[in-house]
Amino acid sequence: MLSVTKKIALSMVLACITALIVFIPVKADGGLLVPYDLWAQLKEGQQIAVVTLRNDGNAKMDLFISILDKTQQSHDITFFLPLGASTSNFYAVEQNISDFDNDNTRGLDKILRDGATARQRAVQALFSGTLLSNGGILVPLWTPMLLSGCAAAEPKPEASYQTESSQISIYDISEDTDLQALISTTGLHSSVQDTLSRLVGQQIAVVKLQTHPQTSSGDSSYRNQSEPGLHLSWYSSFVATESGPAYTYPLGTGGAWSKPIDLTRVYVVAPTNADFKVRYPALGSQQSGYDIIEGARIANYYQVPSYAVDEARGSFGRVWRVTYTQSNPTDDIVITIKPESVWSRLQNSIAESALPIAFLFALIVGLVLWFLSWHYLMPRFLGKYNNGRRLQWYFALIYPAINATLIIFPGSILYVFFLIGLTVPSLAVLFLILAGVSIGVFELIHGGRLGVSRGVATRAFVFVSLASSGAYLILSFAFAKLIGIL
Repeated sequence: MLSVTKKIALSMVLACITALIVFIPVKADGGLLVPYDLWAQLKEGQQIAVVTLRNDGNAKMDLFISILDKTQQSHDITFFLPLGASTSNFYAVEQNISDFDNDNTRGLDKILRDGATARQRAVQALFSGTLLSNGGILVPLWTPMLLSGCAAAEPKPEASYQTESSQISIYDISEDTDLQALISTTGLHSSVQDTLSRLVGQQIAVVKLQTHPQTSSGDSSYRNQSEPGLHLSWYSSFVATESGPAYTYPLGTGGAWSKPIDLTRVYVVAPTNADFKVRYPALGSQQSGYDIIEGARIANYYQVPSYAVDEARGSFGRVWRVTYTQSNPTDDIVITIKPESVWSRLQNSIAESALPIAFLFALIVGLVLWFLSWHYLMPRFLGKYNNGRRLQWYFALIYPAINATLIIFPGSILYVFFLIGLTVPSLAVLFLILAGVSIGVFELIHGGRLGVSRGVATRAFVFVSLASSGAYLILSFAFAKLIGIL
C-alpha cells in the first residue's frame, strides 16, 4: 500500500502536469480539496519557498510543503497549486524538511545572518562615537542602541523544530562561537564547555524534551526535522505589469486551510545586476530583528500569529525573506523586478563595507562635534566672567580619552552583567561611572580656574556634553538610515 506522502506526490504530479483534478465537495479557496469532515483534520505544517529571479525573464521556484493528517489514518486527497505563467521544467520529489533546508535555504539563511551581523556591528561602531562627543551623560539613551548591535554575536539557532513534547534547536559551532553565551542561552550545564570546544566546525542539536508514557504509535510533529513532504520545482515567466515585469507567489492559498499554517518562509533571490520590490501581507505582530540573548526575535513567537522580514545585500546580489507563524494568508506576495539602479549598487557596496564606514563617521564626526562644542559653546555657558581662560583646544581631548578607557574597563565587566539580564543596574552603574568620572576630572582640572563658581563651571560642562552628544546622536541616526544599517 502506498504511503500518504506517495499518494500526495502522485496526486500532485497528476494535478500539475495533466491538470486533471478531481473536485470533491469541500470548503476550499484554491488549495486543498477533500471531504469536509476530513478537511477539518488536515493542516499544512510548513511551507518554504525559494524564488530565484533569473536574467532570462523567468523565476525558478523551489517549494516545500508538508501536510499533517491528525486522524492517524491514510487518506486519498487531491489538491492543486498555482504555478504561475508559462511554467516549464516542473518536477516533484518526496523529501523531508531537513534535506530541503540543507539543499536550498541554509546558504541563504547564512547570508541573511551575516548581513544582520554586519549591520549590527556597524550600528555599534556608529553609536560608540557618542564616547568621542562626551556622551557619558546620555548613557541611558544611547547604550541600549549600542548594545543591541551585539545581538548578532550571540549564538542563534540555525533552525528550530518542535514536536508536541520537545523543542529542537540546531546550532553551528564555529571558532567565533561564544561558548559561555551558548551555554547560558540554551540552559546547558557549564561542564560541557570543554566538549563543545572540541566540536568546532560541526553542528549540535539542543533538545528540550518532556517525557511521557507512550500510549499510541505517536503523532507526526509539525516541525520535526524529518517531517516528510513534497519538494516541487519549476520555472515560470515574469508577467508584464504597469510597474514592470512581476512574479506572484501564491501565498494566498493558505486561506484554504481550516487551521493556521505553523511556519511559512518565502525567500526572494536576485543576482547582482537585478533588483526588486516586494508587496506582501503583514499578518500578526511584527517581530523582525534580533534580541541580545534569544537571537531571531520571531523564534519566540512560533505559537502566535507574527511575521518577520530580513534582507541582505552585497557582491552576491540581494536576498530577502519573510517569515510567518500561525497564519492563514489570503493575499499573495507580488515581486516586481527592476534593473539594478545606481542607488542599488551603492547600497550593495555600502553593505560590504558598513563597519569601516560607520567607524570612520564616528571617529571624525564625534570628535569634530565635541571640539566645536568645547570651543564655541563652553564660553557662552560660562558667561561674561570667564574671559576665555583655560579653554585651550587640547584640553578637550581629555574627556574622549577618559570615556574610551572606561568603556573597556569596567565597561566590559558591566556588559557581562547586561547579558545575564541585569540591564537596569548595568546601565545605572555605567552612567554613574562615565558621567561621574568626566565631571570629577573637569572639577579637578578646570573647576576653580575659569573665573566662575564651581557650580556654574560644572553646569556649563554638563550642558556642553549634552549638546555635543545629542547632536551626534541625531546625525548618526540619520546617517544610519541613509546607508541602510537601521
